[in-house]
Amino acid sequence: MNVPSANGQRRTVNVRSVLAYLCLFAIVALRIEPQLLRLPFMDRTTFNRGLAQLADGEWWQYARFLEGVREHTHDGDTVTVVVPALKWDDGYSYAYYRASYFLAGREVLPLVTDDDRRHPWNFSAVRYVAAWHMQRRAGVGRVVWEGEGGVLLQR
Repeated sequence: MNVPSANGQRRTVNVRSVLAYLCLFAIVALRIEPQLLRLPFMDRTTFNRGLAQLADGEWWQYARFLEGVREHTHDGDTVTVVVPALKWDDGYSYAYYRASYFLAGREVLPLVTDDDRRHPWNFSAVRYVAAWHMQRRAGVGRVVWEGEGGVLLQR
């Protein structure tokens, strides 16, 4: 195909180049996720809340429990978390690292390490015990706060 150029000479348009660009455009356009196009126009508060619950899965209430623990403790306090899963790979690692994130400024001591060894001395070294979905034992400590499926005890 011949197209006139700026200096009056005929320029040849390469049909293969045009088709290649059209194919590239089609590939890029088809790979765009429609949900990504909606993000700038949606209410992200509700969306973020839903994503947070999705990230926590069945532990969605645990994040709210940790927020309550944070409200009732202070920077520098030592805390340990007790959850039903007391094996590292069965859920304790998640509980420990999530607590470390939510309780920034506090020292979170683990009761179990990645090799499933228990550290009972960490239990006696802390000021607070955050027990989530656990039966409360008498004599462990004074109840500071209770809610969201757990209890915060002061030793």
